[in-house]
Amino acid sequence: MKVKVYPGPFCKIELLDEDGFMEIEEGGTVADVIKRLKCPFPIKYLGLYMVNYKKVKSSTKLKDGDIISIITPIAGG
Repeated sequence: MKVKVYPGPFCKIELLDEDGFMEIEEGGTVADVIKRLKCPFPIKYLGLYMVNYKKVKSSTKLKDGDIISIITPIAGG
């Protein structure tokens, strides 16, 4: 199945196609996406995860076409 991903900084975006989609297995979770993107420590454990613009836990199961946003706890100005 395909999901759209808005990754956080320093994540490996090479796994995303030109439109920002990633192929994952059926029953995949937000944590699976984060692991595959090799997101760094602060994002893995302190990040805010959203699916279809609603806050979720990393254990949330995904469906085909879901939109995953990874929001970092660190911001600059």
